[in-house]
Amino acid sequence: MICSQCGTTSETEQLEPLSQTTSKRIQDLLASNVAPLGSERESLSDLMSRNQTYATSLDTRIADLRASLEDLLDQKVTTEQRLRDLKVALHPIRTVPPEILAEIFDQAVSDTALVPMEKVRDGSFANSIASSSQSCVVSQVSSAWRRTALKTQRLWRFVHISFDRYPRNLSTSIFLTRFLARSAEQMLHVVLHATVDHPAMTVILMASNRWRTAAISFPPPIYRSWNVPDLLFPSLEKLHLHLQLDGLHTMQDVRAGNHAVDLNTPQLRAFSSDTAGACVFAVRAEFSRLKCFHQTGGLDEQVLSLFHGVSSVAPLVMLGIPLLTSALFHVRKAVPDAVYSRLVPPIHDAYPNMRGLRLCGTSAGYSHFFSKFNLPCLELLSFEDSESDGHPAFPSPLIAPTGQQLTQLTVPIHNANDTGSLVALLRTTPKLCRLELRTRTRFDISHTIRAVLVDEKDLIPELTNLVVSSMDPDSGMVVAGVFVEAIKHRRSGEGQVAKLQEVLVNYATDVDADVVAAFNDLLSGGLRGALNVEFTAEDAHRMDMDFDS
Repeated sequence: MICSQCGTTSETEQLEPLSQTTSKRIQDLLASNVAPLGSERESLSDLMSRNQTYATSLDTRIADLRASLEDLLDQKVTTEQRLRDLKVALHPIRTVPPEILAEIFDQAVSDTALVPMEKVRDGSFANSIASSSQSCVVSQVSSAWRRTALKTQRLWRFVHISFDRYPRNLSTSIFLTRFLARSAEQMLHVVLHATVDHPAMTVILMASNRWRTAAISFPPPIYRSWNVPDLLFPSLEKLHLHLQLDGLHTMQDVRAGNHAVDLNTPQLRAFSSDTAGACVFAVRAEFSRLKCFHQTGGLDEQVLSLFHGVSSVAPLVMLGIPLLTSALFHVRKAVPDAVYSRLVPPIHDAYPNMRGLRLCGTSAGYSHFFSKFNLPCLELLSFEDSESDGHPAFPSPLIAPTGQQLTQLTVPIHNANDTGSLVALLRTTPKLCRLELRTRTRFDISHTIRAVLVDEKDLIPELTNLVVSSMDPDSGMVVAGVFVEAIKHRRSGEGQVAKLQEVLVNYATDVDADVVAAFNDLLSGGLRGALNVEFTAEDAHRMDMDFDS
């Protein structure tokens, strides 16, 4: 019998074993064509009958067990689904108050809000009005989440639109209108890209009074379409512009004023552009209250004239930027002295509050430009000659009082002359605490390290942080060795010259094990820092990006 509880069979129904004699006789018969004897036939037939009965019994038991197994599997599936349902019903997220849920949604949306400038230029950023955007995704999970999302106005404050992706019809304008309505009175962070004008652009312009930040990439004609008297940006604080120039829209057209638009931006605090010479002519914003200005498109006399009152170079009336505290200028060539003489007020009086300045381009261009400045509050200064022209890598010495408050300095070193200029420059920076030296040429920068840290005992007495980056594959081991010895010398001094606390050396080749051991001894003695091998141009570029951010 089969047990109704477990499906097993009793002892009496087990298959009976064959005797040794019977088993041997069957094997003998199978090994030949001899027929069983008469007395054997009857016993073998009886044995076959019993086995046939048992086989039938096994089929029945197997069928019953299969039915039991299928029933158990069905019950398992049902139980697991019930458990999943109960877990969902009892999930802690159901007890989260709507205001906390709104904070979580806002964090998810904010994490994806930053758009790299290269994506602004080509329009490859994620669109906030797309169904895959974070704000739309969280509003489609459940009715409760949707109610919370729609009531949370700040979820809809990021308006990122690449207009070329959407049809030029009424439906796009209607959808954008609904999206903006969800933000109610929230200040907007706008990212826009288009290669041709789009009807839906009017919708976002109607909310210009709520723009807080904007990053825009348009060709000149679209900017010109904004030239409407009542178009105001009263709350705009940060503006980044990219001007799409091609064969149809040239720089000459822009400078001639053919595409100019004047923006009413009384609260503008930060302006940046990678086509500054074009953008500042296509879009004339109010810069009088500007605190941060970054341009990487090449500074020339037209751009320079924007920051001053009377100039024969450009038909703009400005009063300088006395509040400017941070700037990045890309200077490709030296601006003639005659241009500076026409600037009112003079450039050396225009930036009394400048605290951070980065100059890149050609050393001849930015050195001449920098020599015109009087920056009594400057604390951070960086030079980068990305377009080498054979001139000294940086001006030296700094014109007093420019260097008196300087605490951070980054300079390129290309040859022995630059080393001498650096020493002269550092004598005018008594408060300098962070120094970064870079070389992108095949120059052994170890001579510079020795001159700065060893030969000049009282140079930069407040130095606490030092970074050296060399991409010369031939001198990497020498640089690292000299660097370690110079650090040991510096830290063995007394008083102020022993303040060095953190160092970093980047070099293009591997280094001797003894040098690594000596550096590790310094680390165990309290120094913070690292030796980085295989330093590349890409690494240097990332360091530049970190500076910009």
